[in-house]
Amino acid sequence: MDTKLAAIIVHDIKNSLGVLEGELRALTMESDSKRAALAHLTCLGLQEKLIGFLTLYKASSQGLIAQIEAISPEDFFNSLLRHLTVGKASLEVSINRTDLPVIAFFDENLVGLALEAALQNATRFARRRIELGCKAHAGGIIMTIRDDGPGIGTQEEKPSTGLGMELCQAIAAAHTKGEQRGSATLENHPDGGAQFTLWLP
Repeated sequence: MDTKLAAIIVHDIKNSLGVLEGELRALTMESDSKRAALAHLTCLGLQEKLIGFLTLYKASSQGLIAQIEAISPEDFFNSLLRHLTVGKASLEVSINRTDLPVIAFFDENLVGLALEAALQNATRFARRRIELGCKAHAGGIIMTIRDDGPGIGTQEEKPSTGLGMELCQAIAAAHTKGEQRGSATLENHPDGGAQFTLWLP
């Protein structure tokens, strides 16, 4: 299939999913149906995967270019959490404000995609808590998302595609300063749980 035609079809699917998500969101607001809420969550997950796929497609075919701006990490995190859909009512998602920079320089849209993917991954495994953090590090910034789940290596009933980390790594690499490129990792934390780390130069 022609790549341009494939891209048009995928964008059409993305737009249709956007309409469906709006209808499902309205349905969940009008009723207390758990099935409607689950359908809405499923639709949101499909949207995120499709947007991630489109971003990776662009990265492989054209290359990602980060549009660097001065951003308040606290405002950025607050915006992320306002739009975060959490399936567990008991889950607490918080911001660690220790050493939080007043201003940092990164592409808000791209980094938003990366952290949304990492946050959704964390919500699948966290037992009670997820913590976001940001600090100055090695001439740039380091953003972290830590959960209190069982850590990496856990077998899921519905395994993920791995698209999330590939997307995060592509977005990190789009942030450059001289010879430096950003990086994204997911590792077990020494005190338990898993920690996603995004370093941007």
